[in-house]
Amino acid sequence: MKEIGEYLKNRRNELGISLDKAEKDLKIRKKYLTALEEGDESTIPGKTYFIGYLRNYANYLEVDQDFVNQLLDKSEQVAEPIEPEPRIRRERTNSYTSKMKRAVHLKKDKTTINIVPLLKTAMVLILVVGFVFILNQFIYRLRQPIRIVPITDKETTPMEKTMEQEMLEIAQDNMEKEGLSESKIEEVPILTPLPDYEPIEISVTEPIWLKITQDEQILFEGIIISNERILVKTDGLVSLITSSPNKMSVIYSGETLEPESLEKYRMVAYQILPYPSKN
Repeated sequence: MKEIGEYLKNRRNELGISLDKAEKDLKIRKKYLTALEEGDESTIPGKTYFIGYLRNYANYLEVDQDFVNQLLDKSEQVAEPIEPEPRIRRERTNSYTSKMKRAVHLKKDKTTINIVPLLKTAMVLILVVGFVFILNQFIYRLRQPIRIVPITDKETTPMEKTMEQEMLEIAQDNMEKEGLSESKIEEVPILTPLPDYEPIEISVTEPIWLKITQDEQILFEGIIISNERILVKTDGLVSLITSSPNKMSVIYSGETLEPESLEKYRMVAYQILPYPSKN
């Protein structure tokens, strides 16, 4: 429309006609004539009025109508409305997007950085560094001279002694102080025999520490020699205390007795109440 309006304006100037004169002759307001020359369709209400005023103005300026029709057809082809681009509905949402926006979105997705190769590279570097570190430590240890520490007889003894060993040592020290020997212990009876009472038989497989009490009075405390059988005769409650119940057995009246645990002292005790023989 601007091309037609510019042509009409140039034609009016060639004829020497002013807008005021054209308004008076055509009975068309001056602002509408100005809009025709500028190709402004918004000023004139409706496209039909615009085309009608345009043809009247062209006849007034003695313009060939065929030429005007050609310009109108040309302007209509140029101003042919553009079809709105179709919109595609996205799944899972109620929003819509155009093909152009979707294409741009897909293009952005393609530029996303893939971190998987970076992670693989980092893992390989960590493994290589760790292998080099371990190899250096191994080589360093190989180069160190081997130190041989001589082993003496004192070092062959265990660092910690069991309670049984400590008790055996204490009992041996006490016997040495009192001037007693193991052979002397074998010859001396532990208790004074009573002829009418059942004996208590004590059998051991290895030297063990043993403590014998009667009514909370200590009758014997020392080492019982391996493969030695001792007969004990008494008329009161007797307790046999030891830390090695698995290396000894206590038999009274033909019955093997079971020990009772003394958890507080980590020992066991055999409780016996002797009685006279039935024979």
